[in-house]
Amino acid sequence: MNDVKDYCDNSYKRLIGLKAGLYDVIVKAEEVSDSTHAESAKQLKSLVDSIEEGLEELKNQCPADWTPNKKRLDENMARLSQTLEELADKLQVTVPDSTAWI
Repeated sequence: MNDVKDYCDNSYKRLIGLKAGLYDVIVKAEEVSDSTHAESAKQLKSLVDSIEEGLEELKNQCPADWTPNKKRLDENMARLSQTLEELADKLQVTVPDSTAWI
């Protein structure tokens, strides 16, 4: 039980850092008249929503075997981090290191 709570707490903290970077990227993407960047920003926001839903589900249901949930959330978090970093590089936006938030 404590492992799930600690995992969720740490994941939320990291997600806060990623969302801070996401905001900067979205603002910059909206300034650029490139639909590819705007679509990428929308996908990132959707991924954030998915992660938040997964964390809430895990926190509220607290399943005995939460390994599949953790695996899915870790994969989404890694994909979010990588995609955000790539888009930030293309848009020349500095994104904070989200691992520093945990």
